[in-house]
Amino acid sequence: MTVALTHVGIHESWNANAGDTLLFEEVRRLFERSLGPLLWDRRQLWEPLDAEGARRINDQSAGVVVGGGGLLLRDQEGADVGVSGWQWNSTVDAVRALEVPLVVFAIGYNRFRNQPDFDPVFNDHLTAVVEQAGFVGLRNRGSMEAVRAYLPARLGDRLVLQPCPTCVLWQLHDDGAITAVDHARSGRRVLRFNVAFDRPAMRFGTDPDTVLGRLAAAMAHADQRGWDVRVTCHKELDRQIMPHLDAAGVRYGVDDLTAASPDEIVDAYARCDLAVGLRGHAQMVPFGLRVPILSVISHDKMGWFLDDVGHPEWGVEVMRDDVVDQLCDRIDDHAANRDRVRRQLAVAQEASWDRTVTNMARVASALGQTTHLGTGSSDGAEPVRAVHR
Repeated sequence: MTVALTHVGIHESWNANAGDTLLFEEVRRLFERSLGPLLWDRRQLWEPLDAEGARRINDQSAGVVVGGGGLLLRDQEGADVGVSGWQWNSTVDAVRALEVPLVVFAIGYNRFRNQPDFDPVFNDHLTAVVEQAGFVGLRNRGSMEAVRAYLPARLGDRLVLQPCPTCVLWQLHDDGAITAVDHARSGRRVLRFNVAFDRPAMRFGTDPDTVLGRLAAAMAHADQRGWDVRVTCHKELDRQIMPHLDAAGVRYGVDDLTAASPDEIVDAYARCDLAVGLRGHAQMVPFGLRVPILSVISHDKMGWFLDDVGHPEWGVEVMRDDVVDQLCDRIDDHAANRDRVRRQLAVAQEASWDRTVTNMARVASALGQTTHLGTGSSDGAEPVRAVHR
C-alpha cells in the first residue's frame, strides 16, 4: 500500500524563488528514493494550522515532513509569524496535537546579521516541535548551534546535521549529473553570477553602491579573462545588479530562473564552470552538481555551509575592502587549478550524500518505514555512471 505523507513547504512556486522551487521537490524525490512511492499531501507552510487541522492530518497521513529551506526567519514576506515566530504558521497546540510522526528536514537558521531576534513565542514553538519530532535535521552546523540557544539543554542533542537535498543533486538527477560532466569536457568557461537583493541594508551596509560596484569590478575582471558571465536570477529583484555591471563595462547575459521549472534550474547550473553567488541555493545547487563555487558572504549561512564542506577558502566576505582582489584571485585560481578543485568537490559532495543516506535510515525509522538507499558512491574517473535510481 502506498504511504501518504503531508509535506509542509512552499509549493507551486509560492515564493517565486528558484531555490524554493527546486528544493521542496528534491525533498520529495529523496524521500521516494529512500522509502519507495509515496502519496503526497502538499500543505503550504504559510497557511494557518490549528489543533483541529492537525487532527485532520492525523486521520489522513502517516506522517508530516516539514522542510527544507531557511525556514527559521522572522520576516519572510507573505508569512504570518504571529503564532510561531517563524515561517511554519502553526500554533503550539497544533504541533502537540499531531499524533503521526513528525520529521523536520534540512531547515536553516536564516536570521540575518544585525536583524532583531525572534519574538518570545519562537522559543516555545521551537521547543514543542523538537519535543514532538522523531527527526530534526538542520542544514548546517551553524544553524544547529544557533537553534540550541533557544531550546532547553535537554533537547540540544536531538538536532542532526542534514544538508539541503540540493547538495545531493548528483545522486538524485541522472540527467543533471551527465550534463555537468559533458559540459565540463566542452572547454567552455561559463560563470554564473547571482546577487541577492532582499534586505539590502543587512547585506551591503550603508553604502551599497560601493559594495555592488566592487562586485561588478570583479565580474569585469572575469569578463576580461575570457569567462562567459551569466547573471543568474533566483528572484526577479536579483536583476538589480545589472546597472552596476553596465557601469563597469561588463559583457554579460541574463538567465532569470524566477519562473523556471526544477529541471530547468538543474540544467542551468549543470551548464556552468564556476558559480559566484550570494544566495544559499546559488551555491548549494551547483555544489550538488559538482560545479565549482565561490561564495560572496553577506549572511552567516554561506560561511557555515563552506565550513561544513571543509572549504572556507571558497568564500569571500562581501564587506571586505579588498573584496575585488580577493574575488579576482579566487576566480583566477579556479581557472588555473580546475582539476584540483573538481576533485575536492567530488570528495566534499560525496560526504554530503553519505551523511544523507545515514540520516534517511533514521528518518525511515521515525516514520515506521524501511529505507532502500545505499551509499551510491560516485567517486572515480566516471563518477556519474554510478548514479542510479
